[in-house]
Amino acid sequence: MKPELIERYALAHPRNSHPRSAPRRGALLAALLLGISACQGAGEEPEQEATGAASAGVGLYSGIPQDGIVLGDPSAPITLVEFSDLRCSHCRDYALEVLPAILERHVRTGQVKLVFRNLTFLGPGSVQAARMAAAVGMQDRLWDFVDHFFRIQARERPTITDDLLLRVASELPGVDAAQAMAERDGAEVARQLAEAQAEAGRLEIRGVPAVFLSRQGQELRRLRLTSMSPEPISRAIELLLRAPPPPM
Repeated sequence: MKPELIERYALAHPRNSHPRSAPRRGALLAALLLGISACQGAGEEPEQEATGAASAGVGLYSGIPQDGIVLGDPSAPITLVEFSDLRCSHCRDYALEVLPAILERHVRTGQVKLVFRNLTFLGPGSVQAARMAAAVGMQDRLWDFVDHFFRIQARERPTITDDLLLRVASELPGVDAAQAMAERDGAEVARQLAEAQAEAGRLEIRGVPAVFLSRQGQELRRLRLTSMSPEPISRAIELLLRAPPPPM
């Protein structure tokens, strides 16, 4: 099933300040959907062929601050929220093919901070992986875990087991994998996943990946993914950066 239709919205165009041109200064940020299916439902997602982006992501997040589910400068003017399921092949493709360019163009430059919201649409394997990711996130390495997990899935397509999750965590520098295994069933992990589910319900998310942008002081706005390309998201970020600030 295709993702739901997504709201279009306008930002003021900065190049023309003539008052009579105001109605034409809106820049629509929602793009056309080009056939990307969303992972959704309670069943396990059938595995698809691995993409070409499964090579090791060494250094991808090096030097970028992490704090739980947040990646990037906490004072960045733009927030990008990603809803994802670690069993979803489309989420995997987004993480490996789209996200690296967003990191280099917008996160490392201090324009954007990322927020990861982990959902569990696709059965018990999703829950196992999400709990371990959240536990590793308590050591501020969630983004590294998600990236490494997706790359292993793309190369090997293994069954999700405790041994696999322990392996993924153990291969991340600075992560205490045994501690993460011990904490994955704790209250903090449960709270984090419940918050993600509640926010997904409020935003009426029925499939993943789902990507939202907001500027400081403004509500989240959902973008439609046009392809596994960073360009539409990057253009939307640039439009938000050029838009006049919200009224105080």
